[in-house]
Amino acid sequence: MRILLIKMSSMGDIFHTFPAISDIKQHYPDAEIDWVVEGSFSEIVDWHPGVHKVIPIHLRRWVKARTKIHWQEFKTWRRTLRQTTYDYIIDVQGLLKSAVVAKCAKGHGIDGYAKKSAREPVTHWFYKRPHIVDKDQHAVERTRQLVGKALGYTPEAKLNFGINQNFTHIKKNPRKLIFIIGTSWVTKLWATSEWQVLTKIALDAGFNVEIIWGSSEEQAIADQIIKACPQATRPMQRLSITTIAEKLVEAAGVVGLDTGFSHLAGALETPTIALYGATSPVKVGLIGDHTHNLQLSEALDCMPCHKRHCKWLPENSHETPQCMTGIKAQEVWLALENIRAKKPYE
Repeated sequence: MRILLIKMSSMGDIFHTFPAISDIKQHYPDAEIDWVVEGSFSEIVDWHPGVHKVIPIHLRRWVKARTKIHWQEFKTWRRTLRQTTYDYIIDVQGLLKSAVVAKCAKGHGIDGYAKKSAREPVTHWFYKRPHIVDKDQHAVERTRQLVGKALGYTPEAKLNFGINQNFTHIKKNPRKLIFIIGTSWVTKLWATSEWQVLTKIALDAGFNVEIIWGSSEEQAIADQIIKACPQATRPMQRLSITTIAEKLVEAAGVVGLDTGFSHLAGALETPTIALYGATSPVKVGLIGDHTHNLQLSEALDCMPCHKRHCKWLPENSHETPQCMTGIKAQEVWLALENIRAKKPYE
């Protein structure tokens, strides 16, 4: 059985798809699963042993550039894709762009979300076999249910992200914590002052704290935290995704924001706390007994706004919005201690 999955981005969404791959291999051990993904995420998809072939696509670049050269690149990519005939083509992303990409493949029709189940309802016109899947479920379960319906099985309750075996060479450090301070939206950031307080609490408790950064702005925040807490450290250079994964596996606990690396920590089964304000964790938050999504105990009327800019702050402000300032370091520390107690390390 040859299966093609379409899930091109983003990082967190890719991690959310891993359990569905594990489900397929459990029910059909001999299935060959190919996966179309944005080229920048190929490294991640290749971690799952159930993936037969990673098929990189550069749709973002092609769409942004829209030149004749890029159009030729796309046509070459499509011609290569169509050299394989698939028994099942499953659009697990459920967007117009992913449905169009799925239509490029050669096979026996496309499976996807039914009109009332899809994020972009127009996509159901592309599918030969649309499936009804409850929209109120977590994204992980929606993907598992869709793939199960397409292939004729019911997923078991237990989740298996299936990527830990790539990191068995990493030794757990019971006294190391990782803080992930960056995210793509200003409204998702946590106050630097609270990171400083949390870092001091962790250091005073006898932990080593390493701060992960991925941009010059995040590096500056990390340096401010380290200035207040000189025992904390940060990498000298921006790290690869695989190197960050190794650090997350090594750690006894992780605190992060609504970002792909927090989802990665959860997928690697490291005790992880993720902080949410402008966005909601209900459908796309961390999942599993070793994770905890932390928000204000009493939500504001504007939560979640799902906006990149807070309407209560001046335009282009880099201040922390109220939905995040209300989360205090001591509360985060207690949550981390509680979640770590469920999965102790010797």
